[in-house]
Amino acid sequence: MNSRRLNQFIFITLLAAISYKLPLLLDLTKGQRINLVIFLVAALLWITEVVPLFVTALIILFLEAVWLKPNAPGTSLSTYLSPFFSSVILLFLGGFVLAKALETYKLDEIFAKKILQRTGTKPSSVLFGFMLVTAFLSMWMSNTAITALMIAVALPLVRKIDDKNFTKALLIGIAFSANIGGMGTPIGTPPNAIAMEALKSQGVQLSFTRWLMLALPLTLLLLLVTWGILSIFFRSKAQKIEIKFEEQPVIETKGKVVLITSLVTALLWLTAEVHRIPSSIVALIPIIVYFSSGILERKHFNSLSWDVLILMGGGLSLGKAFGVTGLSKWLVHSIGFKYMSQYAVLAVLVIITIVLTNFMSNTSTAALVIPLALSLEANPVAFAMCIALSASASMLLPVSTPPNAIAYSSGMLRVKDMFMTGLVITTLMGILILTFQYFWVHLIGM
Repeated sequence: MNSRRLNQFIFITLLAAISYKLPLLLDLTKGQRINLVIFLVAALLWITEVVPLFVTALIILFLEAVWLKPNAPGTSLSTYLSPFFSSVILLFLGGFVLAKALETYKLDEIFAKKILQRTGTKPSSVLFGFMLVTAFLSMWMSNTAITALMIAVALPLVRKIDDKNFTKALLIGIAFSANIGGMGTPIGTPPNAIAMEALKSQGVQLSFTRWLMLALPLTLLLLLVTWGILSIFFRSKAQKIEIKFEEQPVIETKGKVVLITSLVTALLWLTAEVHRIPSSIVALIPIIVYFSSGILERKHFNSLSWDVLILMGGGLSLGKAFGVTGLSKWLVHSIGFKYMSQYAVLAVLVIITIVLTNFMSNTSTAALVIPLALSLEANPVAFAMCIALSASASMLLPVSTPPNAIAYSSGMLRVKDMFMTGLVITTLMGILILTFQYFWVHLIGM
């Protein structure tokens, strides 16, 4: 740890000590006061990234176990530990394994290129083809991996044409589509899983299919809006763009097993309400099949995004603490939300989420805001989904999300290119979440 980070860590520690004393003036129990300090420490560490994000999640667990548990009657170690291996963590683990196999046997690349060969030659059609493939794959795989793949496919294409506008639109479109695509499924991005687990703790079971029904329309709408804005901001001068790929390799036996297993797993996720097997248990299928048959090896298992799973666990554990100590209800009362209409409160929370997610991890943002949102006497599904989807509005800066950083690292974009289009898209995204998504959830009876 360098001196600057050490100073930041010391500052956060001192601030936490001070914040523990200040709430003595407030009507808080000792457990709530400790919970508030843990929340402030987590927020500061996640925002400043003094330590890796997953380490902050472990700090949360440590403080809850040794400090909060003895001062929060009726809680046990499992109260704070169980979220680290909850059903949504298992669901995401299965999703990671599924994605690793598709990536290892290059099925994602084969699929992407076959679709792109059929997009036509108009610049707008080529742009939409890249965005659609990126968004679809990001619904099932890591948006970081998909962005890296699609950028690698796009770069040889843009180097052959002298059209800076099309190049900018294509690179930004791939990055933004990866962010948007993750909204569509529970395994698309961690905030979705955090929302599902938080709803489960309130007795609301949201299946894989139900999430798809609720989130997919907004995902498609945002994709179209983003495509339209990029087409306007970066109007291409080219009349025709040819996409030529080398002949795709034949899928071998192991690749076919991966393809069949992926399709079966996806089908079972989509029909969970029929066969009643939980989505988290279905997620075990690719794990068992791939590693028992040798399709994936130990090195692949070790290379999974374990840091993301730990980060998610920390966020879920923090949310659990909010509920058992009653801190979330106290915060709602203190902030004055009870004097505002439900819609006004949601608007405030969506704006806060969108601002935070552009400067810190979307997982951390969701972990901080969703427990607060669900403590309100409001439609829990509407609030949880709107906050989770808002956490994917990371469109302003290259550092806002890994897909943005990958696109920017191509050297063909300037920060203002991404910021100006991102500002418009993010603003429209917030408006659509507060109008279309909010009323869509109510319309279909959730």
